[in-house]
Amino acid sequence: MKTDNNIISDDTLTVAQLAISHPGALSVFTRYNIDYCCGGHRTLTEACHRIGLDPEKIREEIYSQQTDSPDQSFRPERWSSSLLVDFIIQNHHTYVKRAIPELEALLDKVCHRHGDESIELLNIRERFLDLAEDLTSHMEKEELVLFPAIKRLEANKAEDNPLAITIQPPIAAMEHEHTAAGDLVKQIRVLSDNYTPPEYACPTFRITYQKLQEFSNDLFKHIHLENNILFERYKHVTAL
Repeated sequence: MKTDNNIISDDTLTVAQLAISHPGALSVFTRYNIDYCCGGHRTLTEACHRIGLDPEKIREEIYSQQTDSPDQSFRPERWSSSLLVDFIIQNHHTYVKRAIPELEALLDKVCHRHGDESIELLNIRERFLDLAEDLTSHMEKEELVLFPAIKRLEANKAEDNPLAITIQPPIAAMEHEHTAAGDLVKQIRVLSDNYTPPEYACPTFRITYQKLQEFSNDLFKHIHLENNILFERYKHVTAL
């Protein structure tokens, strides 16, 4: 059996597979802006080279996370699909719905105060409003259509097996929307200089960037659970 270190050194594994097998790697990927959700199909070497990082340095940092990190006990890949769906809704969807109006109010406030001196800030608000609209519609489709279908498919595979085919287009559509959402987050990250407020920023400005970074980090964990774990279980299933 391969040791954890041997698994991390295996460059045939994708970033998404490492994120699943080594939960402590998520904090490393987040720190270095390594895309482990929408771009999780790349190997660690490929992902690092795309953004100018040394993959061996990243591997060493992942090694250092394999101790008593609380992340090690969080293993959603071992959960049932129904439990995973409920966790996503109760934790990530609920967070997004609560955070959107808070961030919209903060962005309106700082744009009113600093918009004349920061065109980037106005562009950030525009991107975030697009992101908020997209996510609101996206989560509604998941909660009303896709997630109930996944629960039915898991609960009664024999009778509901035709769902295995009909569920494929909604999964593809949700993954496409995840990519679009991820692109908007990356644009916000660039416009905000990786959420670094300028020297003249007031406390509200600084809090806004902090909240945007928290939103970004949560969204990537959210998409990771769906793309790399939940959806992956059903993407290649066919009816009997």
